[in-house]
Amino acid sequence: MVTISCSCGSASTTRANPLRGLSLPDRVDLVRAAYSVHAGFLSLEVDASWHPSQDDAAESCVVLVDLDALDATEGLDPADARTLRNLLEVAHVRGRLLPQAVEHGSVRFRVAPADDFDGTVTYLVLDGATTVLEQSGPLERDLLDQLVGLYQSFGVAALVQVDGLAPRLGLRSAMDGVLRARTPSVA
Repeated sequence: MVTISCSCGSASTTRANPLRGLSLPDRVDLVRAAYSVHAGFLSLEVDASWHPSQDDAAESCVVLVDLDALDATEGLDPADARTLRNLLEVAHVRGRLLPQAVEHGSVRFRVAPADDFDGTVTYLVLDGATTVLEQSGPLERDLLDQLVGLYQSFGVAALVQVDGLAPRLGLRSAMDGVLRARTPSVA
């Protein structure tokens, strides 16, 4: 089952599959150019003809078709399906690779595509089953490493502070502010 969603809020499901009948090279090209790929899931930006049927598409609508690995590999032989599943594990948003997840004991840092239609990502920090930080924004290549560094220097409490400040200041500014507050000033 393929899920169709639109930036206007319309959503539906369908059995139609935009990859059905395509060769492996054609599917690989679509995956590489996809709106986002993460953990075996694929979001393709499609034209207005895919807009959920209960509403008419506006000119500003962004329509995405979400497929899982099973839908994406439908009709491929086992070797080609395995190749495509492997490619679906290379996470990216609008062609920009997402950093690998980082683990420090029970604390896990990762970046995932946001549930928005503007190419943003969500920075997540989990301590076991507890979400310590969850903030969305533009993909910044070194931001995940800086979150890890902040944790290594000041612990989970600093990340909780960043999560509290980020909605007002933005994630980068919140991190800078917490870092300044926790670092002794030198006269």
